[in-house]
Amino acid sequence: MIRSEIEKNIASIIEKCRLRFAPGSSDSADSPPTQETLRPEIRRVSLIAFLAHSVLGSGASGPGLEVGSGYGYLLLPMASLFPNIRWSAIDHPGQPYATRPTYRSTFLEYNCDFAIVDLTREILPFPNDHFSVVTFSEVLEHLPPEHLNFILQEIARTIRPGGVFIASSPNQASLENRLRLLRGKSILEMPDENARAKGVFGHIRLYTPAEMQSAMAKLGFALERCVIESNNSGYRGTSDRSLRSRIYRMYERLESRVGLLRSLGDTWYMAFRKDSISAPTNEKPPC
Repeated sequence: MIRSEIEKNIASIIEKCRLRFAPGSSDSADSPPTQETLRPEIRRVSLIAFLAHSVLGSGASGPGLEVGSGYGYLLLPMASLFPNIRWSAIDHPGQPYATRPTYRSTFLEYNCDFAIVDLTREILPFPNDHFSVVTFSEVLEHLPPEHLNFILQEIARTIRPGGVFIASSPNQASLENRLRLLRGKSILEMPDENARAKGVFGHIRLYTPAEMQSAMAKLGFALERCVIESNNSGYRGTSDRSLRSRIYRMYERLESRVGLLRSLGDTWYMAFRKDSISAPTNEKPPC
């Protein structure tokens, strides 16, 4: 499965999700489009799908789970690309789109189940050793650190031995973050509660790949694949054509060609496999 082909296949699905669920959308069929660029989402989803294919294979089957389904940008493309996996999804009860009839009906179109769960307060409504694959993309950084061990333990509990856990999150050790610190600026702003979703916050804490690898090793997961890639150009500048956005895209191309820069990318993507007996004793080095 070639990543460029994945991007072509998923672009229309992500666009449909944006029209139906993203800010500015509504339950009506003629919902106005939002102004955000979809390039970062297409790149993020295509890389996760590529990693999933590399560790699962094209004939992957069994139950799958997405933790934090959001606007469906990842879940619905994964359901399309891996039709033999029966997907379930969970999201926070404070998310306004989660209660829309259109949200659930769209998931059903793709044969996906949906449940509302507060990760920080509730156990996951699934049995032990159930899922063959779980995705956890752009959620980690929004979680209060004091609840993180409980959440990861719950996710690990639901993954069957030999099952795969794929996570992505902003890289605390990115070049951009290091430059911010050198300029005397904080990596993150003080976290604010989402105005549209009570109990949901912006970025609270970022992590390095080594931290995530260590946390998952304690739960009996071995690292299989790790990629670090910058994907911020779509969020920089006033438009895709702005000078700032173009400079960021130039850096992204340079980063892909210079090995030294790859570990300094702004987002890490990691695929782990649950050990059938115990935690691995010889860890692979992080990305």
